[in-house]
Amino acid sequence: MEKLKHTATVIIGVVIASQIYFNFLIKNFTVAFSVVIFSVFLYSYTELNPIITAIITGVSITLYRSILVYTTNTNLLKTIKITTPEIAFYTAYGLIFYFLYYKIKEKNLTKFILSTFCCDFISNVLEISIRTQITGENSTMIRALLIVACVRSLMALIILIGLKYYKSFLIKEEHEERYRNLILLTSSFKSEIYFMNKNASEVEDVMRKSFSVYEIVSKNNYPEKLKDLTLDIAKDVHEIKKDYLRVMRGLEDMSNEKIDNEHMNIKDIIDILKIDTRDYINSANMNIELDFKIKENFYVSQHFYLVSIIKNLIFNAIEAVDDTKKGVVKLNIEKESDNYIFTVSDNGTGINKGDLDFIFNPGFSTKYNKETGNICRGIGLTLVKDLVQDVFKGSITVQSEKNKGTTFIVKIPENSLRR
Repeated sequence: MEKLKHTATVIIGVVIASQIYFNFLIKNFTVAFSVVIFSVFLYSYTELNPIITAIITGVSITLYRSILVYTTNTNLLKTIKITTPEIAFYTAYGLIFYFLYYKIKEKNLTKFILSTFCCDFISNVLEISIRTQITGENSTMIRALLIVACVRSLMALIILIGLKYYKSFLIKEEHEERYRNLILLTSSFKSEIYFMNKNASEVEDVMRKSFSVYEIVSKNNYPEKLKDLTLDIAKDVHEIKKDYLRVMRGLEDMSNEKIDNEHMNIKDIIDILKIDTRDYINSANMNIELDFKIKENFYVSQHFYLVSIIKNLIFNAIEAVDDTKKGVVKLNIEKESDNYIFTVSDNGTGINKGDLDFIFNPGFSTKYNKETGNICRGIGLTLVKDLVQDVFKGSITVQSEKNKGTTFIVKIPENSLRR
């Protein structure tokens, strides 16, 4: 099925390209761009037999040209005489190509171009011989055909080199996109694991309290049903703790700790975040301008956590922007003394003064889904604060004015970023 599709592609492509031509040397002999396209297809579709493909292509072009020629002279014999020599050209081309290139083991672009040159020249000589009914040509004609073969081979070479560069460009773009997605996904993944590790101590504390309750109930004259209930609660919490830790350890094993050893340039980090943020803004049809400034470049060791911090603050700023006006989200990175300062600001709705003391608390959120009414889980700013303080030994502060905007300022010691 694949061969059939490729054969059809060759026929259609060559027939279309055959419309680009000029008359040359003798009457009814044309030099067409279709030969260049045909050679490019032979190079690309290596699974196609060049002899069969050439014969089918030659017949197809002959039929197509016959229709065009017949409409102008309405003489069938004359039409056949004008168009059928092209079958000989393509058949000869396929045969020569088969033995010069298709059958050899070690193939490369240089051998291919030399083969197409020979195929073009010899096939043209054969076609002219048929059209003029002679077995030899004069030196002027031979030189002209050599030039034609050379030019068309060079054109095929240029096209193939262009295609190779284009494919390399697409592959590079794809790899860069995969790399960006990997960085962002791993950042979220590792940040969630970090948050789960923090929660593990809270689960441990709940388990201790549940066993303490059971011990108190057991030592006093409480009903047996209450004793059994407290014991069941203690056992259930213990099982939950074991399952939680097992899942957490499995996730930690999945994350590649070696990646953290690779230092990452802050400009590369921000470029990744900028592309991701723009894609999100465009997909959501938001009217938001991004203004990211990096006043000093440096390398970050634990870059996944820093990506998570900055991304959370940027997307928090985007969500705060009012739909009724043009939003502006700014990121400024600079160095002050021995600290790096990360400032994320917006011109959004701002935060109520009464909420400023609680925005970093676990579970606190003022955001909700307008369609479902579900409140967001509210761990973004909590995670940001934990990562800033525990991982980077830094600090985070917030300034906000209602209906004017909010600014988050993260201060991280230089030695914490580059260690």
